[in-house]
Amino acid sequence: MIERWGICAIFITQYVYGFRILSAAVIGLTTIGPKKYFPLQFLSCVIWAVIMTLIGYFFGHAFQVLIGDMKKYVFHIAIAIIVVGFLIWVVRDLKRQRNN
Repeated sequence: MIERWGICAIFITQYVYGFRILSAAVIGLTTIGPKKYFPLQFLSCVIWAVIMTLIGYFFGHAFQVLIGDMKKYVFHIAIAIIVVGFLIWVVRDLKRQRNN
């Protein structure tokens, strides 16, 4: 893929989860030199950071609106989390006693 797509592969691997670190090692084994790789990688990182920032901004606003509506239910949600946690603890304790 690196030999076939070259420069595009540097940009593509930036966005595929798990490939960002692996791609640097693989690209280092190809004929793409550091003088060509580093500026392209820098540009790719800047573009990635801008995209992720914009996604965070827009989803952050939507999340803020959702949280604003949930403020009146905070007490109920906290009680539900405590009850669910307690039930999980009781079930795990009963299973452990049964196994012994």
